[in-house]
Amino acid sequence: MGPKDEEIEEEAILNQDKSELEQTISAGIHGGFELKKGEKRRFLGEFKERVIKTLTFSQIEEPGVYPEILEAIRDSKAKKLIINRQVNMKAAKEYIDLARKNKLSFKKVESDEFKGNIGLVVVSDKAVNREKIKVPNKKEKFKELNLPVELVDKAGEKICAECYAKIADEAPEELINFEKMNWFDKLFNSSCFCQK
Repeated sequence: MGPKDEEIEEEAILNQDKSELEQTISAGIHGGFELKKGEKRRFLGEFKERVIKTLTFSQIEEPGVYPEILEAIRDSKAKKLIINRQVNMKAAKEYIDLARKNKLSFKKVESDEFKGNIGLVVVSDKAVNREKIKVPNKKEKFKELNLPVELVDKAGEKICAECYAKIADEAPEELINFEKMNWFDKLFNSSCFCQK
């Protein structure tokens, strides 16, 4: 926030005890100020207290979907999925489809004022004040759970029963991104990355 913004905010605080006419005149002279403008720049035009979950540009680019975003989309307080227009829309398509399937409104936004690396937010129309809005990186999650990190890049592919069972044991929510190989796949020489 620059010195001019600080002056405007200070004036707005002082205006609380003034009449509506005095506040209007003051705003006309000094220009109005927007509440939490820096916060709204980080969260694609939304207040942080309305944000349920966020994804970065690089997380959106990863194969498969983040189950945390699916859970956020299904949250009864969720009202909108917002995606920065600078995101690769082909990569974001799965999230858009999930939003539509779950009857959540969707919009693309763009502004030179947006700051940071957030490319997608799931928001409510009211304050929800969630503490953990940032979704942890999937590769870090797999590493912490002692799952092969290579599996993250195999989302959307068929994997062997052993790898599938590991995910089922350690991170069952991630199974939405994988399919278990069957005998037919094995018959035609399909093999899991762990067998190569």
